[in-house]
Amino acid sequence: MRFTSAAVAVVLLSSKNFGRNDAFSVRPSVVSPVRPTFVVPQKFQRCVTVTSQARNPSLVTLNFAEISGGIEELQELTEKKSTNVVEQQVRKSPSFWKIAGYATIPVSAALGFGLVPSRRLAAHAAGAIVSGVAGAIGKSRLDAYAESAALPAIAQVIIDNGIEDPITTNGYVNEIKDLYGIIDDDDFEAMCAEVYSKYLLGMVKYNPMPKSSEPKELEKLKAALGLNNLLVGEAHAIAALEWYRTTCYYTPEEDLEDPEHPDRQAMDKFLFLTERALKQGEETNEAFKFEMTRVAKAMKLSLTTALDRVSEVQEPFYERALRSTRAKLGSNQVSEAMLERARQTLGIDEETAFDMHVACFNDEVREQLGLKAETDDDDEEAADAPEVDLATAKFKDDSKERLDQLRSILGLSESDANYEIIAEATPLYQSTALSAMKSVLSGVSTPDDAWKKIEARREELLLPESKSKDLLSSIVMQALGGPLEETNKFATVNNEAAVYENLLEALQAKEALIDILAKSGWDEFDNFDQTFCDPWDRQSANGFLRSDERIKLYKIFLNRSVRKAEDGKITDDIFNRILEVKGLLGISDDQAEVEARAAFGPELQKACLKACDEIVQDYTPELAKNMAKQIKDVLDNFRLSEGFLREQGATYYAKAVSQISAKSPAGIPTDDMKIALESLRDMYRLEEKDTYPAHMEYFGAVYKKSILESMGSTGVIRPEFKEALKDLRKRLGVREEDTKELFLEAVEEKFVPMVEWINSEMERTMLSQKQLSERRGKDMGEDVFQTGKSADGTLGLGAEVNIMGDIINLVDFYTENDIAEETEIGTKEVDGEEVPVLETSYPITAIGTGTLDQEMAEYLYRQFVVGAFTAQGAQAARYEDARATFGGILGLTSEKMEDINDNIGSTVYDNFISRSMASKGVLDQQDMMFLANIQTKLGLSSEQGEKLLLQSQKKILSEEINAVMDNPSPQKLKAFREKCNMMGMDLAEDVGISSHRLVRMFEAEIIPALKAGEITVENTDLLSEVQESLNMDPEECETVFENTVLRLAKQAMDLINSELMRGRDENTVEVINELVRYAGFTEGDLDLCVEEATAHKVFNIYEAFDFSGQDKETVEGNKQLLKVALGIAES
Repeated sequence: MRFTSAAVAVVLLSSKNFGRNDAFSVRPSVVSPVRPTFVVPQKFQRCVTVTSQARNPSLVTLNFAEISGGIEELQELTEKKSTNVVEQQVRKSPSFWKIAGYATIPVSAALGFGLVPSRRLAAHAAGAIVSGVAGAIGKSRLDAYAESAALPAIAQVIIDNGIEDPITTNGYVNEIKDLYGIIDDDDFEAMCAEVYSKYLLGMVKYNPMPKSSEPKELEKLKAALGLNNLLVGEAHAIAALEWYRTTCYYTPEEDLEDPEHPDRQAMDKFLFLTERALKQGEETNEAFKFEMTRVAKAMKLSLTTALDRVSEVQEPFYERALRSTRAKLGSNQVSEAMLERARQTLGIDEETAFDMHVACFNDEVREQLGLKAETDDDDEEAADAPEVDLATAKFKDDSKERLDQLRSILGLSESDANYEIIAEATPLYQSTALSAMKSVLSGVSTPDDAWKKIEARREELLLPESKSKDLLSSIVMQALGGPLEETNKFATVNNEAAVYENLLEALQAKEALIDILAKSGWDEFDNFDQTFCDPWDRQSANGFLRSDERIKLYKIFLNRSVRKAEDGKITDDIFNRILEVKGLLGISDDQAEVEARAAFGPELQKACLKACDEIVQDYTPELAKNMAKQIKDVLDNFRLSEGFLREQGATYYAKAVSQISAKSPAGIPTDDMKIALESLRDMYRLEEKDTYPAHMEYFGAVYKKSILESMGSTGVIRPEFKEALKDLRKRLGVREEDTKELFLEAVEEKFVPMVEWINSEMERTMLSQKQLSERRGKDMGEDVFQTGKSADGTLGLGAEVNIMGDIINLVDFYTENDIAEETEIGTKEVDGEEVPVLETSYPITAIGTGTLDQEMAEYLYRQFVVGAFTAQGAQAARYEDARATFGGILGLTSEKMEDINDNIGSTVYDNFISRSMASKGVLDQQDMMFLANIQTKLGLSSEQGEKLLLQSQKKILSEEINAVMDNPSPQKLKAFREKCNMMGMDLAEDVGISSHRLVRMFEAEIIPALKAGEITVENTDLLSEVQESLNMDPEECETVFENTVLRLAKQAMDLINSELMRGRDENTVEVINELVRYAGFTEGDLDLCVEEATAHKVFNIYEAFDFSGQDKETVEGNKQLLKVALGIAES
């Protein structure tokens, strides 16, 4: 048999290997009511049997409790009929279509095999060929049909083989790829991911309630389909978009916010499965957040909200596991490892697990105690449970063993477990303990009986002995808190009698509680108030009372205690009882003192006032003794402190001083008055320092007046008056520090007018009428004169102001009254010994009192320094000694005075040095001695003097060199540098001449010498002299010299060319000789550019010179140099 197509022949020959199949048998075309079953090779099938009943629970054996919603979704995928004939044929015979694809058989031809079935191969092939005449479809469309058919085939493999053995199932899935001829791995992986996505949607679609087995189911499905993490994340994202889109068709978005709505539950289940799938894949945190965010965004949720939804799904699963754990305690069916696996499966983090374990343990504790479980309000069964008697509730005999076992399984620490036991058992313990304590307070039982009952209750509630103190503390606070609360109710209605009685009862309760605590062996009850009555601790016995309420209770008890006392005195017993109440109410010592003063202060004030009036009126020693006794009785009767007496006594003592001051002749108290004040001071328990303020207030003016009178007209206090003032100070009882202030106030009254006079004279002498009027703010008459001359005087300093005498008087006033103060600011070593370094301060200054401003103070000081400089003899010495003192009196700092001295010194030095150098050229020994004298007069240090000398010389020399360089000449420059050298002044460092100017000076001296032939190769003395005198760097001088020579050579050559062009050859003789000299410095290389004809002409002129009397060898050497310079080559 011949085939017109090789491709058809291949297909027909290969068809011999096909077995008999319904797809190729001749049968009527009918629509079967049964779902189509894909032809899957027998080796794909394991122990499952596919029947014609869709969604039959016995359809597939998957080892799940019930058929999975994912399987149902895949069944729907496989049941979906294709409307394309070719795709239907591909589903029937995938192997055939794979070969057809390889052979590039036209689709219509291949279709003929299916449309014309026959047992005879020839007829079958002929029908196919005839059918293929209609047209041809390429391989690409055939591939698309194959891929479309492969998707349900993959789903069918999952249905048929299940996912319990994912490795085996994955092998069958991979064979689908080969069977359908799918070459591209990415395409096949996408198909598997789509099957995963369908399966996931089915799990959510058919049952919105999550099951603990489903995360493991997805993990196996992932392995069966051979998916990686990336594909799983993509499948979940696509499924989320599809689920939200289809759900919102019929469910409003607001319904998805209702936790009870089935679609909301399905959404939460989807998020839970997604979180588990991603975590089980061991994704990185970044990848997990990315994929989880995609799913959350598809459902219009934030990542945080999505994870919260996941937690709401996870925790109920784990709660059931924990309840099961409690139910199976003692059966060896549960362990810590089992719970660990459950947490890993469900994705419960450690923090959440710990909280749930603690809650589980707490539930077991309550159950063992017979208490109601902590359930929701809608748990009717728990709500209807009978109430438990707190007085009898206790743990069972095996409770401790059971709780220890549960604690071990849950992985809780012993402290965590004890905390839960204590939390639940403490109210039961407190109920019993409080009842026992109340029975003691009521006298029904003894402290011994109460303690035995309390301790027995602790043991049966499994409370650790180490917690006894804390438990007892809370009970004691409750036992005391009740009476105090009742007492406070009476205080609010001002029932003082009831308050007083209840506080006494509270004290009795306190004593009873102390007895009980003593039985416990607790040795800290001695400090009962601090332990149980801390008002700043809200849990203490009085912590519930406000501060004002506690103070009110104390005040009522204090006043009523005194009223009920015999003779109105506070006895020791009453005082101790008040102290007990003070501790019970948490009243501080300061607050108790305030209340005592408020209650009994008037009694003390009455006694103090009586003593003051009586003693001032008519003092006698016996009177003082009686008054002192009365004051002491008040202190003792009302337990008032001596501190309070001192505070009150200071007021009454000041009153006594004022009365005695008014009675004293001339304001000075007599000896008897002084003794009376001393008796009051002792009576009021005052220290001598406590009386100083009162004495200063009433006797200070008297002392100040005495100081002013002692100064007299000169303002200076004579020595005999100083001693009298000391005696007066003691008699007036004024402190020495205070008299110092009074002294300075008196000094200031004398000081200010003296300064104002000096200032007035300065202004009148130095200012014009207009300036003075502007400064003083009023019109000044013509009698106020001013010369208007510019300052000249000695060395250019103006010193016409005749105020030197007034200034000296001011200085004498300051020094003779010892106003200046010296303070030690450190030490220094002198001749091997440490001596103090003193600093003089001026407490009253012209600037400080506002008499002078800063500008005028500086001007006055300047004029004084100038006046001292121009003075002669003894007067000059006195001015110099007073200079620093006057500056301090004015209020100038030492730095400012130095600046002014330097400024004056600079002017003096400049004028003197300029005059001396103008006349002599340099400073001689006599000039230096004069400068030393100026330095002393101005108070300059040797360093300052040297600095001013250098500055003046620099200034003068700088001005001189500026003048020289305006029209420089070698003679002027030589004279200037020799002057500087003689004075020892470096031109750059001392005079400040720049390097550029030094180069100009160097050139200005050497250029005339070069042109004149004074500097030659044989004679460079002048060059060295100038370089050394200017102190220039030798290498720099060499460079400058070379550049100068080259520049002069070029100028010479230009001049030669000019003369030759004009035909004046005779004028070139000297210039050519000059050029030869320049060539000698550079061995002929002058960097000249000369035309050859000109060069020969110049050389010929030189050869014609008269060389008689010159050394031939020298002449020949010069000729060679000229040739090199002119660029003439040797012939």
